[in-house]
Amino acid sequence: MKVTIGVIGKNEQHKNDRVDDTTMKLAEEVGRRVAEAGAVLVTGGRKGVMEAASKGAQEAGGLTIGFLPGMERSGANPYVDIIFPTGLGRARNLLTARSCDALVMIGGSCGTLNELTIAYAEARPVVILEGSGGWADKIRQVLHKDRYLDERETVEISFATTAADAVAIALRRATAATDARPDQP
Repeated sequence: MKVTIGVIGKNEQHKNDRVDDTTMKLAEEVGRRVAEAGAVLVTGGRKGVMEAASKGAQEAGGLTIGFLPGMERSGANPYVDIIFPTGLGRARNLLTARSCDALVMIGGSCGTLNELTIAYAEARPVVILEGSGGWADKIRQVLHKDRYLDERETVEISFATTAADAVAIALRRATAATDARPDQP
């Protein structure tokens, strides 16, 4: 069974959305490293961080999956191998967060924050790539005990400052989390 690593981050959907070059390069490197490790990359399938990560993974020979909010396959970026047009709008964030063994958060706005909270509620490990902007650089200051989103302490949030460390931590935590989950019928 292959490990699935989700990448969540800022989309260039609205007129004020712009993902800077540094964040895009980090996302591309994360995607490449996920593929080189033999894991499957899962994203929301659109532009911005999702496209950069998918590009890095695909160019490294990896498999990419995208859960689109709409029903049009044409909404996917050109680096998605398997496209799931869900028609669920923002509710597709559930699929992205729940289907992954671990996630890497790169930058991000409110949609990314939504995916983070879903992953946390589902006890999916999340690694936040600090220095990538958006919520990735703000979330640490609001954490409970410096590592949880709330007092339930569902799953620890990890932090990394490089793409290499983010992927290494995500893979390690994904394997540990997968091994600890009971088998599904």
